[in-house]
Amino acid sequence: MAAIVNQQLRKTLDYRRQAMNQEFDYWQGHFRELRDAIQPTRGRFEASERRSDSSINKRILDNTAQMALRTLRAGLMSGVTSPSRPWFRLGLRGSTADEAEFEVKDWLHEVQRRMYEVMRGSNIYRMLDTTYGDLGLYGTAANLVVPDFEDVVRGHNLQVGRFRLGEDGNGRVIALYRELKMPVRGIVETWGLDAVSQSVRRAWDTGEYYQTFTICHMIDKRADGDPKAMQSSGRPWASIYWEMDAPSGQFLQIGGHRVKPLLAPRWEQVEGEAWSASSPGMVALGDARSLQVSQEQKAIAIQKMHNPPLIGGAVQGGMFFKNVPGGFTAMATQDLSTGGIRPAYEVRPDIQGLIIDIQESQRRVEVAFYKDLFQMTALALDGRSQITAREIAERHEEKLMALGPVLESLDHELLQPLIEATFAYMQEADILPEAPEGIVGNPIKVEYISLLAQAQKAIGIGAIERTIGFAGTLAQIKPDVIDMIDGEQMMREFADQVGGPPGILLSPDELREVREAKARAAAQAQAIEAAEPMAGAAKLISEATLNGMDALQRGAAL
Repeated sequence: MAAIVNQQLRKTLDYRRQAMNQEFDYWQGHFRELRDAIQPTRGRFEASERRSDSSINKRILDNTAQMALRTLRAGLMSGVTSPSRPWFRLGLRGSTADEAEFEVKDWLHEVQRRMYEVMRGSNIYRMLDTTYGDLGLYGTAANLVVPDFEDVVRGHNLQVGRFRLGEDGNGRVIALYRELKMPVRGIVETWGLDAVSQSVRRAWDTGEYYQTFTICHMIDKRADGDPKAMQSSGRPWASIYWEMDAPSGQFLQIGGHRVKPLLAPRWEQVEGEAWSASSPGMVALGDARSLQVSQEQKAIAIQKMHNPPLIGGAVQGGMFFKNVPGGFTAMATQDLSTGGIRPAYEVRPDIQGLIIDIQESQRRVEVAFYKDLFQMTALALDGRSQITAREIAERHEEKLMALGPVLESLDHELLQPLIEATFAYMQEADILPEAPEGIVGNPIKVEYISLLAQAQKAIGIGAIERTIGFAGTLAQIKPDVIDMIDGEQMMREFADQVGGPPGILLSPDELREVREAKARAAAQAQAIEAAEPMAGAAKLISEATLNGMDALQRGAAL
């Protein structure tokens, strides 16, 4: 019975694999062009391909696209997931967020701090850095995040061309297929001698430990998976390994994960397609290729001006013509008046025009990779002595509108699954603090507080500031308009837009207690102030009474 189930599973996996291969074939040629024209060191499209040859960059005569991609990669890394500053914060969803007890907030803060430590101690940030480069070039990236005994969590960045993707009916990437070339020794050490095929076993027995075999790996979502399943084969996210040439029903491992191990962000999502239909690299590809031709033509033109092809009298061996910079053309002639060495033809290229055309192409490439956004301050100050903070803020708002959909995609397809996987693996490793009772049953939310996330939120600050400014102007004519402003709600909205820590604002209950205490103190001060005149009058009356009695006593004595 088990053999029949395994054979059916293998048939399903093969069908799934063929469909994913077919979809990737539509993009493979385009991806090769992107690699060759912009970043020759990224992307592997052949099983035996190695990009370690020193000549791989010789076709790159103009590296503007390469440098712009590097700026985009660094800008996303520092602006979205900077290792040097917090970029996410944990809280509670719904109305319980403001009502959370101190011990709950303290627990969330401690969990957040430990998650940062785990990520810094592993290779997660290196994985993210490479991911942003693949996103900018190909529009699609893929990573696997798995538990690790030493580092708790481990990330694996996959080269474009070495993996295939599949999505569900809702447009979410839920499947990944890849092929690995592994030596016999690695296969046996990973899965054991009992799990391997007869071919691998024979190679092991004969000592051919470094003979390689193709291993297939499929990650997909199980419809009937249970997160609480003790056996990995029943968990929600399947992870299955098998040898490509093994019998139909034989697998190396049928396992799984409790949380989604697949991170597959896309620059732009298209319904029904697992691969992004656009990326900065795709936008800049035409100009990047044009730059290589233009730079070559400019270099040839300059060389022909500096060292032109020459013409002269006949030499031994007959006539010959060499139309290259510095080439010599021999001509048979009896007319001594035309003898001597001189240029074969006069070259007067418009070098300045070529330079202007190249600069326009370079500018378009840099715009395609958002270099003007990530180096905005430097570009704004270039050649200018006067620039206001308001102008820089408006430039940021304008450019961030273009990055908004991309950042939203990163939140859902990269950052959220990464945080959930890290939390789950830390929980399995039992390195989270003991949860308080107040957290039970309350959903935890993730709030992004990176530089770009705060900059996006800050766009809404302008509306608040303009409202306050207009109210202040109108109040000079009609003072009652100030009563319309809810200062408490406006302050909370402002703090949320700029990403201020929730602890800096008092909760409604705490604010009520503070105001009641102030009211009591004010009432006491008013009572004391009101009692002072009465005490003074009583003192005067008392003094007058005593003076009167003294006078009467002196009169009686006389």
